[in-house]
Amino acid sequence: VAAMAERLELARDIAWAKWADGLPVRDPAREAIVIERLVRQGEAAGFDEPLVAQFVRAQIQASCLEQETWMAKWRKDTPLPAGEPPTLESLRLKLDRGSSLLLAEWAAAPDTPPAAARARLLPSVINPRSAALAATGFGKTD
Repeated sequence: VAAMAERLELARDIAWAKWADGLPVRDPAREAIVIERLVRQGEAAGFDEPLVAQFVRAQIQASCLEQETWMAKWRKDTPLPAGEPPTLESLRLKLDRGSSLLLAEWAAAPDTPPAAARARLLPSVINPRSAALAATGFGKTD
């Protein structure tokens, strides 16, 4: 869950980089590459493809929801962060490194109750629905 939280905390900077470059939140081609890579890593660790794909998709969807929430706030009245936005490339390197750790941590505790994961993720998000969405990667919500 700690790696999930770290990934969600990157969502603000990812949104900021995309905002600055005029890019949409969703990038289906990039998402497909990430899902495929992590599914293969999960299979190598002995997990079924559908299970890993469900988990990874939940993390991507939660991050996208966080990004959309940040962008909506900036469109309304919240000021952008100070300074220059990070590059999307630098953030993707962090995401890629963190995703392998995320998968390893999930593999070590795949039976984490979704409610417990959600509660631990709440301090890391701006939109509580993001925590709930990420926690669905552990299976049906309780």
